[in-house]
Amino acid sequence: MKTNFSLFLTLFLTLGLLAQSPVISNKNFSFGTYGRAGIGYGLGTTAEFPQSLNLNGMGSIGGRFEENDYLELATAMHFSPTNANKDITKINVQARFAFYTTQGQLIGNVSNKSIGGITTAMPELFAEAKNIMGSDWSVWIGARLFRGDDIHIIDHYYFDDHSGQGVGIQHKNTKFSVIFTGSIDTTSTLPPNFYLNIVNGTPTLGLRNRYISILEHEIQVKKGYVKLMGEFQRLPAGEAKDANTKYNYPADYGFVLGAKYNKNISTKLPGSFNAVSARYGTGIANGGDGGSSRTYMTYGAPNLETNSFKKAYSIALTETFLLNLNEKYSLNGYAVYTKSKGASDSKDKAPDYLGKQMLFNRKQDISFGARGTYYINNWLHLLHELDFAWRKDGTQDFAQMTKFTIAPTLVPTAKRDVWERPHFRFVYSVAHYNKFAAENLYSPYLAQSGTKSWGQYVGIKMEWWIW
Repeated sequence: MKTNFSLFLTLFLTLGLLAQSPVISNKNFSFGTYGRAGIGYGLGTTAEFPQSLNLNGMGSIGGRFEENDYLELATAMHFSPTNANKDITKINVQARFAFYTTQGQLIGNVSNKSIGGITTAMPELFAEAKNIMGSDWSVWIGARLFRGDDIHIIDHYYFDDHSGQGVGIQHKNTKFSVIFTGSIDTTSTLPPNFYLNIVNGTPTLGLRNRYISILEHEIQVKKGYVKLMGEFQRLPAGEAKDANTKYNYPADYGFVLGAKYNKNISTKLPGSFNAVSARYGTGIANGGDGGSSRTYMTYGAPNLETNSFKKAYSIALTETFLLNLNEKYSLNGYAVYTKSKGASDSKDKAPDYLGKQMLFNRKQDISFGARGTYYINNWLHLLHELDFAWRKDGTQDFAQMTKFTIAPTLVPTAKRDVWERPHFRFVYSVAHYNKFAAENLYSPYLAQSGTKSWGQYVGIKMEWWIW
C-alpha cells in the first residue's frame, strides 16, 4: 500500500512540475532558406541523373543551370540588450543546415540509405554581437560561412571565402579573425597533415589542423570601396607512429595578399556595380580549385625532400559586373583567371606524400561569360547565358568548352530584378568541346556520354531564397 502511495505521489509531483514548465512565447526568432530543385536530362546519355556540362575541376564556373537539388535552412535567435533605449547592440545566434547528395536523388521517395544517400552538413553555428554598447566594436564566435560577395551566375565566392570555425573581432572597417579548418582523425591511413574528403572519399591536400589569421580593412571611396586582405596560415608539425609506419612532418606556413575594388554604377534601374579583385597566395595558402577559391585547400604536390609547400603559389584575378540597363534588360557578367603551382619541381604530375597518387602540380583556369535577363513583362523573364571556359592541367593541352543556355523563367512575385525569387525555369543548354576535352572526357557530362564534341541538357528547375 505504501508502495502504491509513493508511486502516486511521485506521479502527482511529476505532473505538477510539467504543468509549471514554461510555455514558449519567444518572438525573437527568424527563419531563412535557400534552395533549388527540379528535373533534368542529359541528351545523348543513358544516365539516370545528368551531370554538369562544365569542364572537370571547375565546378560551377562556366554556368550553374545544371546544378543538382540543394537545400539550406537557417535559423536565428535575436537577443535584446537590457537598456534598449540607450544600447543599440545587435545580438544574434544563427544556425544553418544544408542537405544535398553527390549522386542520385535528394528529395521524394529517398532516404539516407538510398544510392548516393543524403548528406547533411551544419556550416554555421555562431553568435555575434554588433556595435557592443553602442560602440564601433563587434565580435563573433563559432562556425560560419565567413565570406563576402560571390559571382552568383557561377556560384563562385571569388575573393575572401574564409568559411570555418573560429572567432572574429571588428572595429569600424577593420576585421581580425582566426579560423580553424576541419580536423578529422585519419592518421591511420593518411599522414597527419592530410584530411579525407568526406564527399567523395578522396585524400586531398587540404592540410588539416591549420589555423588561419585574417586581417581585412575596407576603405570607403566615392561610389564604392576598396578592400585589402592579408592571411597567415600555419600548420603545426604532424607526427604519427604505429607498428608499421612513422610519419613526421615539419610545421608549414603560407601567406595571402589581396585587394578588391567595388564600384556602384549609375543606371536607370538601381543596383548596378563593377568589382575587380586580385589575390596572391604562397606556400600552403595556394588553394583555389574545383570552383572554390578557399586558399586553405592547398593545391598541387608536395616537395618530398623538405615535406613542405615552400615553393607553391597561386594567382587569382576576377572581374564581375551587373548593368541594369533599363526596364527591359539587365546584363550580369564575369571573368576569372587562376594559375596555381604546387611545391614539387614537376611541371606535370608528381607523387603525394605516400606515393600512392600522382597529383597535377600546376594548372590554369580561364573563364568568362555573361547572363542577360530580358524582361518580357513583370512576371515572365527570358534568361540567356553564354560561357567560355579553358582548363589546363600540367603539360596537357587546354580543354575548352563553349556553352549557351536559354531559360524562359516565370517570376510569380512579378518584379523586374535579377535577384527576385522564386524562379520557375525551363532550361536548355548546349555545349561545344574542343578535341582534347572530347577525347579525354574532360567534363562530368562527357564521362556519362562518352566522346562527343557537343553536349546538351534540358531541365525544369526552380530556385528560391528568403532571408
